[in-house]
Amino acid sequence: MEDLISERAAKILDLLEQIESVNEMIALHSDDEFMQNQYKYRKSEFVKELVQHLSEYKIQPEDLAA
Repeated sequence: MEDLISERAAKILDLLEQIESVNEMIALHSDDEFMQNQYKYRKSEFVKELVQHLSEYKIQPEDLAA
């Protein structure tokens, strides 16, 4: 049986879900600058990886700015 989505698309979806989760943690730790910085760093790493995967679809960051 054929997969519903490709492995590349699944990886992008996973990254978006991880970013969503990290955003929740950043909000949860609004009173703790150290923890916020930790989660912001993780988010930046996820975003870098997302940009890399989007480039496989010939989507560049400037294409996303609307």
